[in-house]
Amino acid sequence: MPNTKNIQAVERSSKRRKSIGRKGKGASTLPNTPEATPSLPRYPEAYFNRKILVEKVLDFDFCNNEGFSIVEWLSAQGLEPLFSINLPSYPELIKEFYVHILATTRVDLTTKVKNSEIAFDVPTLANILGIPRKGLRGWNQRNWLINDNFYNEECVKLLFEENGDFMQRMYTRNLRLHHGFLHRAVCTYILPKAGGLDEVTHMEAYIMYHLITGKKINVPYLIINHMHAIHDQENARLGYSKIITKILQFFEIDLTGEIHHPLESADKLGKATLGRMGFKKDKRLGTWIPREDT
Repeated sequence: MPNTKNIQAVERSSKRRKSIGRKGKGASTLPNTPEATPSLPRYPEAYFNRKILVEKVLDFDFCNNEGFSIVEWLSAQGLEPLFSINLPSYPELIKEFYVHILATTRVDLTTKVKNSEIAFDVPTLANILGIPRKGLRGWNQRNWLINDNFYNEECVKLLFEENGDFMQRMYTRNLRLHHGFLHRAVCTYILPKAGGLDEVTHMEAYIMYHLITGKKINVPYLIINHMHAIHDQENARLGYSKIITKILQFFEIDLTGEIHHPLESADKLGKATLGRMGFKKDKRLGTWIPREDT
């Protein structure tokens, strides 16, 4: 005789299985998945492929060991903190920083990152970077600067000696070793650029002249002007990645979860830089000489 209790239990179990996941007729009890709200892009499409300059930190130990004059020149201007910044870069935030720069006077800068306004002037930027805010102010990307304390003929003679002509283009191949290395530093930290390192612009010569002679120059003012210039150029590479990180930290922008790239041990301005400039160290003399002389 069949076990009626077992048959009834099976029937009840079967009914329960059919009712699982149903609420009323044809209704499901599974929770609805909320639709994802698409996030707005941080910057326009034109910035998607904008390149960011890879920055370096000056190898002070190497420069001191080799007796390079750049250490003394930077120390006299109080610029060691600027050349020692070792912070990661945040590509997305750098692009956002540049795209939102407003057209203002060239003594200050206003932008927006992660919906937070960032505004600073020369004294504030000097405070952020830990460098002096005083010194001569000047900016001209096309021609020689004209003021009572600067003479372009004197500048060219100091940098290039008999190989210079202030009416002609200036090339790094005509610079002495220490001046050539200083030019690389200027093009990395003060007026960063991606190419054209074989040529010395008027502004670069102007800055080098003041660093070499010890005449005070306002570096925060130069940085603000160059940031505006980068913003205004359609395809310019985006510089000052480490400085921008320092600015974001100062204004307490939340960096949690943001894509970032730390500096590598090879990202130094030092021995490898001289190799790229075409110099090698003569083991017998103990000095750096052009490779073409060997």
